[in-house]
Amino acid sequence: MEISKNLLVDRVIPAPQTKSLKIVKEILLIFSFAFFTAICAKIKIEIGVVPITAQTLGVLLSGALLGSLRGALSQFLYLLLGLFGAPFFARGGGISYIFSPTFGYIVGFVFCAYIVGYLAERSWTKNYFLTFLAFILGNFFLYIPGLFHLASFVGFEKVFQIGLLPFIPGDLFKIFLATYLLPTLWKIFPSK
Repeated sequence: MEISKNLLVDRVIPAPQTKSLKIVKEILLIFSFAFFTAICAKIKIEIGVVPITAQTLGVLLSGALLGSLRGALSQFLYLLLGLFGAPFFARGGGISYIFSPTFGYIVGFVFCAYIVGYLAERSWTKNYFLTFLAFILGNFFLYIPGLFHLASFVGFEKVFQIGLLPFIPGDLFKIFLATYLLPTLWKIFPSK
């Protein structure tokens, strides 16, 4: 995997000298962000069909810090481990979670992390406005599969009321938090 000078994690944790250690670094980063998202899933407020969680903060940061491929892989790993029974999702885990109203959002995590990572690789996370815009775009790609899947449970006439509107304040808080964090960290670890 090519190291990007535009990714903060590669600035903070330089590439090891040997190929095997580079592979270990990549695996550890991907697993770390999958586990971070799992921890964020347990920070939740139950409000009905879809709980409010901190998961999207983990997803946004995985893309912004790891880049498109590693960020998406971390979220895909999160999804797979949850489906294999690890209690990683907000309401548990297991293959039956595919039939949960919230499963579409988890699929959206992969797309969100990829989009945010793609933009981070192009230096968007070094600037507050562009970071904010990258996170808004990432959330858009998270909500598309989430809302379509949820609509099969609640109907298209109620999907925005149940699956989008209650989450806008919390998503904006997480986006503002991550938006402040990324460019600020770039000031501490500037690119060369």
